Amino acid sequence: MRFLSLIAMVLCASFSHAQAEWPKPKWEKVEKVRCPARGEAEITIGSYRVRLTREARAERLCIAYLIDKAGRQAARLEAAQLSIYQGTGEDVFGDGSQSLVLQGFSGGSEPKYTYKIVDLGPRPVILPDIENESPFYFFKNAAKRGYRILTGDGGFHNFDGRCFDCSPFPRVVLRVDNDGLHDASAEFTEQYDSEIALARARIGEGEIAKFLEADFRDARNVVLEMIFAYLYSGREAEAWQTLDQMWPAKDRERIKNLIVNTRAQGLLARLGRTKPK
Repeated sequence: MRFLSLIAMVLCASFSHAQAEWPKPKWEKVEKVRCPARGEAEITIGSYRVRLTREARAERLCIAYLIDKAGRQAARLEAAQLSIYQGTGEDVFGDGSQSLVLQGFSGGSEPKYTYKIVDLGPRPVILPDIENESPFYFFKNAAKRGYRILTGDGGFHNFDGRCFDCSPFPRVVLRVDNDGLHDASAEFTEQYDSEIALARARIGEGEIAKFLEADFRDARNVVLEMIFAYLYSGREAEAWQTLDQMWPAKDRERIKNLIVNTRAQGLLARLGRTKPK
């Protein structure tokens, strides 16, 4: 009987939230200017110049400089791979000024992305660098009349013994202002609900029954998708209710503790360190 009620919820949710889609990142267009293999590249944004260069003493590193009209260096970032990133030239902070976004990329089998986000007003506001194991995508949010950042919580890399590429990376939405980066995921409840409905529709009655009895692996990731969608959209009670209904009883306490501890050390915990000094 409980499973039939879940199926009814799937059908209702599938129809009511079918149109609530996440923005579709165009990853091939997020790099505006990439650091050259040799020499330097430079662009002008308002009264500022941004220079990317590989210096002779550090050919393996690219170095980015933000330079004001007086020739003073206002910001710097170093990385193995570096680019002037999507969002640059836009009013990302929502204060009428253009922005600069730099992305550093470490490469390797477990890569990290580093972002320097700068408000290019009369006196630039430079947010402290933030790292994540999942890339950022800046998009215009028409409902809130401002920019948001879509990414995944990189703290979940290698979660519960998974490989890096098999990790869940729960979806997160961020907002930027002159006080730093903030969690704005709760603004996108409809998109999370669509995600939940699609996940529920992928689980058959037999699959859940097997999972509850014998740790059925094909259902595990789908159940985690639902738990994360509730949790990151600000509905913690629904997240744990889903876990209680759809996760094997003998493993519930362990997986819940692992989720809570991983989230507490993930991307959201890093936001408090993005307030400019």
